[in-house]
Amino acid sequence: MESFSSLVESLILIIIGIAKPLIVSLSLNWLLDTIYLHLFFVILLAIISALIFNKLILESIRKSIARVNHDIGKYLLQYKVFKPIGWVFPIFIFDAGLGNFSPDGGVINRITEFLIIIVFVISFTRFLSVLSETWKNHPVFSGTPIKSYVQLLKLIIYLFGLAIAFCVISDTSPWTILSGLGALTAIIILVFRDTILGLVASIQIFGSDTIREGDWVTIPSLDIDGDCIEVSLHTVTVRSFDQALITFPTSKLLEHPFKNWRGIEKAGGRRIKRSLLLDQDSVDFLTPEIRERLQKIKLLANHFKEKDSEIFKANSKLADSINHRRLTNIGVFRAYILSYLKSDNNINQELTMMVRQLKPGTNGLPLEIYAFTKSTDWVKYETIQSDIFDHLLAVMHLFNLRLIQYPSGHDIRNIGKNLKK
Repeated sequence: MESFSSLVESLILIIIGIAKPLIVSLSLNWLLDTIYLHLFFVILLAIISALIFNKLILESIRKSIARVNHDIGKYLLQYKVFKPIGWVFPIFIFDAGLGNFSPDGGVINRITEFLIIIVFVISFTRFLSVLSETWKNHPVFSGTPIKSYVQLLKLIIYLFGLAIAFCVISDTSPWTILSGLGALTAIIILVFRDTILGLVASIQIFGSDTIREGDWVTIPSLDIDGDCIEVSLHTVTVRSFDQALITFPTSKLLEHPFKNWRGIEKAGGRRIKRSLLLDQDSVDFLTPEIRERLQKIKLLANHFKEKDSEIFKANSKLADSINHRRLTNIGVFRAYILSYLKSDNNINQELTMMVRQLKPGTNGLPLEIYAFTKSTDWVKYETIQSDIFDHLLAVMHLFNLRLIQYPSGHDIRNIGKNLKK
């Protein structure tokens, strides 16, 4: 540093020596014995060096980085990591050029050191942001809240950097400030309450692996449903299915129960759980006419064989014919749905599959279809589910079953027309 200062000071003296004849010819000899002339050339040299460094050297570095075929090069330019370095160089020139006019520990020397510390903090925290963006897309750090930890590290650097900068400009010992932090603990906790809660939440979330970027999450109490796109130190950002961005404090994940749908991808299927509400008056024993019609359906061939044998054996043990077992249209319909699902290539055959009756009520008899699609894609899942129920609604009349529904305006108008007749 001393050799650099000597070099800059020598350069200033050379410039002054070159300019001395001009100053004498203008009868400004008094300037030679003052700091103003020296200060003028120091500022001029600092400005020229800043232009050279920023327009030539840094520009060449940026162009070289732009040619790098890696994400880190893109982020270095995006976060302007090298721009603060262009501020440091003229500060060095200015401090070194003053020489004896700026002794160590003097006001100007402390100001330049203060500015250098601030610039270093800004540049280093920008570089940490670059590392955060680069690591975030790396498979090794998949699911790790890198941004949360980098934000915490940046906060620590800002606090210590500002503390050191304040010590330098005020010419006080760092221990003086650190000793006073104990008395300010309560205020610090109050000011950084959200940061502390966010840090604790992010550590617990990462440790228990409850949520990752890319997970589909639902938080009913906050009316949030969408894909998690970012988990940071202070906030979590979720993109809802209408493409709106929802941001809420990270600590809310510890306060409110939420549902993570990541399991559907691991399981290899997405659940179908929907009911057909049947009119209970349409449930009846299978008549010969209906059976004759249904026996033509290949999916029911094995069902009739198995049930006929099972019913024959059961009824042979019963003397009273009123207690004999008989096929029902709803039972055959259940068997048909199950066979239909087993024949569907879009249904995951390795996961739970069943067709069951739920508790009857005023809204009819729920016949629930419970199965899993192979695809977890939302659009494809809805298409598969709709195709299944389209078919079931269309074939239901073959079993003499009806859906229950409230009368529509069309039904009421028909009733009115019939009454008039």
